[in-house]
Amino acid sequence: MKPSKSFLLDTTDSYDEFFEDSCLIGLVTSVKSYKFCLQVNKLLNFDFRLNTDIEILLNKKNRNYYFPVYQSNVKHSFTKHYLYSNRNDGEVLLPEFKHIDFIWLIKGQVGVHEEFGHMLSLVKSIQDVQLATEIDYTYLDHKEHLIF
Repeated sequence: MKPSKSFLLDTTDSYDEFFEDSCLIGLVTSVKSYKFCLQVNKLLNFDFRLNTDIEILLNKKNRNYYFPVYQSNVKHSFTKHYLYSNRNDGEVLLPEFKHIDFIWLIKGQVGVHEEFGHMLSLVKSIQDVQLATEIDYTYLDHKEHLIF
């Protein structure tokens, strides 16, 4: 049975709701996720920690792939940072960005554009980061893979 058009609209609305007041950064780096989190924690005074409650599970080719998600909450704020590993055992979470190693989702009050730009330039200054660029979620073909 084919889903009704209203069902498809409801799904799109839930994606928009999930990504409301958020931004995404795509990162290319040669380091493992735990080491990258340590570098960001030290440089930006964050507290990224693995959150196993929201790891992403994808079933492809009759096999389960788990994509870890690290989380850091901003003190005295509703802002939360999530760092998704985009790779696991040869599979990628977002196939349209297979060259990206991590997806950084910032939910909540992202702040003025200058603050975000300053944070992005600090992340780019990390020795092992080859690329850090903002991603518009509306261009994601598999945005549902980021929703927990």
